[in-house]
Amino acid sequence: MRFILVILAALLSGECAALPGSASPQLLENGEEPVSEYRDERIGDVLSADDAGQKRILPSKGPYIALVIDDFGFSRKMTAEFESLRLPVTWAILPFERFSGYTAERAKETGIPYIIHLPMGAKSDTARAEGMEGNVVDTGMSPEEIADVLLNAVEVLPDAVGVNNHRGSRATADEELMDSFMEILSGFSLFFLDSRTSASSAAYAKAVEKGVPALYSSVFLDHQADETFMETQFLRALALAKRRGWVVVIAHTRIATLQYLKKLEGALPDGYIFVSLPDLFHLLRIR
Repeated sequence: MRFILVILAALLSGECAALPGSASPQLLENGEEPVSEYRDERIGDVLSADDAGQKRILPSKGPYIALVIDDFGFSRKMTAEFESLRLPVTWAILPFERFSGYTAERAKETGIPYIIHLPMGAKSDTARAEGMEGNVVDTGMSPEEIADVLLNAVEVLPDAVGVNNHRGSRATADEELMDSFMEILSGFSLFFLDSRTSASSAAYAKAVEKGVPALYSSVFLDHQADETFMETQFLRALALAKRRGWVVVIAHTRIATLQYLKKLEGALPDGYIFVSLPDLFHLLRIR
């Protein structure tokens, strides 16, 4: 943790002009998604075009970091492990797994907000989301089919406050599909978080167009399960948060990730604040 604290001090003092690897975007391998991209300049372009109003009304306190933990629903043990984390987080629960309902109940009992981690088709799928027919949003679906998937997910996870995409590099890049999806989602009292598993995602733009409260993730924390990599990614997140006042970071239900996050408890520099994702929507007045 010594490395991260030294860099954090430099970041706050303005002496850290560039972070490692910040000169160009890097492609990151993701076990659940073939390619995910961190591209700071692209996020900046989206912010200036679509979020100028959000930036103006951001409260003076902050910057804010909203941490979303993906892939809950597979394991009771992992759910119990992450319950011990003291940082404010938001769980993203897969709706059609063995322990989806159990995980939702644990989140409700412990006061942890959760969202639906909705499966969407990826470019690597040779057919419509292999092995998940009927439980995934993918290209070629009718509005009725999309609505069925959403309704089934909400039935399993009734206290969800929002939705984000699980995988989805193919689905989120399909503008026609996203148009239909967001039209349907607008009928639910749910926000949308674009996980940005593809640089070609149209999900955030279509959500805004359809009046769905929406944000997007900028950083994947843990594509590599080692502390040095996660520190570098977290520093990227801090740099974004410092510049625009907020950032959404996605991590996953992995032991190495939990160990790293526990080291962050109480280690943030003055001024940075962890908040839940619904609290970030509230702070940014996105309704």
